[in-house]
Amino acid sequence: MGIPAGELRHRVTIQHFIEQRDEYNNLLDKSWVEYKKLWAKVEFLSVKDTLTAKVAGSETTARLKIRKRTDITTEMRVLWKGQVFQIVSPPKPDNENGEIYVTFELKLLE
Repeated sequence: MGIPAGELRHRVTIQHFIEQRDEYNNLLDKSWVEYKKLWAKVEFLSVKDTLTAKVAGSETTARLKIRKRTDITTEMRVLWKGQVFQIVSPPKPDNENGEIYVTFELKLLE
């Protein structure tokens, strides 16, 4: 069983950080660049979940649910509706069989 198409209704951009170097290994430029655009479900934590996360020392403010992939890491970030989120957890597989979707914990950056 897959994910219903309507559940993944948010278009997000995944970015990764790159450093450009010259032939002498001197740093020329470093910046965030687009890695992938994906359909996802972005869900902010409830007040109760936010308070529980803060007590536990977590900075999580939202969750990102996407179809199963293995190429998204905590070194990347997420753009959605003009907001920037840091990925703060490794992917958590679905409870059904671990092959349908993954969920990431996100921290809203100021």
